[in-house]
Amino acid sequence: MKEKSMKQLKIIFTQYTDTMDFLRQYLIQKEQYKVICFSGRGGELTVSNGNWRVISRDDTKRIFREGKADILLCTDAAAEGLNFQFCGSLINYDMPWNPMRVEQRIGRIDRLGQAFENIKIINLHYENTVETDVYLALRERIGLFSQYVGKLQPILATLPRSITNAALSSRTQKEEQRAILVNQLDSSIRQAQADSFDLDIITEADLEEPPRPKPLYDLKTLDKILQTPSFLPPGIDVQCMQDGEYKFSMPGMRETLRVTTKPDYFDLHPGSTELWSPGSPLFPFVNHTGRKQY
Repeated sequence: MKEKSMKQLKIIFTQYTDTMDFLRQYLIQKEQYKVICFSGRGGELTVSNGNWRVISRDDTKRIFREGKADILLCTDAAAEGLNFQFCGSLINYDMPWNPMRVEQRIGRIDRLGQAFENIKIINLHYENTVETDVYLALRERIGLFSQYVGKLQPILATLPRSITNAALSSRTQKEEQRAILVNQLDSSIRQAQADSFDLDIITEADLEEPPRPKPLYDLKTLDKILQTPSFLPPGIDVQCMQDGEYKFSMPGMRETLRVTTKPDYFDLHPGSTELWSPGSPLFPFVNHTGRKQY
């Protein structure tokens, strides 16, 4: 599917559930957007009487993926275990005091399999606050959220406590504390960058990967194998439930499990299915003696 023909779905992150509730009422009153929510309460969808109905995590992702909602409004509960490679825009309505949590939010859409060549990230900041000073300093000094900052994680991890101390200081000390925090942050970043290993000195030849042989089979081939019992090792029992989903059992298993050969289906149901491919504990392999093992 070409990017131009895809619907531009948006995720809006808030730090607090109360903020999410305020925003969703504002958005649905505009009658321009279909809104779905996800928080510590689970997924939520509007019903005909204007109330919100709780839905499962899988249903939340499916509805959003199918474009039946324009906006997913959520707290950081959606930053753990939910992936949205089909979404092209993310808005941070408020910024947590830990920058690594923002990285986790962005990681929900900026990941392998992203459908859009370019994604849009919008960070909203409150003017004249210590956290805004810190985020602007990080963006200008290290290009936060636009490049890899793994070596600076020990520094970033100390920021929540530092921001808390500065934000809760007295009015007379607040400006001074903000300036001290930003200066200390800048000094720590400079020192970390000076002490770290410069990847730019590695030549392109050093980074080249050896050529990999083409795979002997793909997931479509594995699906055909599951549909052909004679191709499977003795003792394995497979029953087709629907396209790409099977009941699977093999020696040593007390009960059947569900497997699939479709990555998209597995992505929607990671808690109830297993992707049947090499590396899965349900995938038989051949050891050096030539015997099939489970």
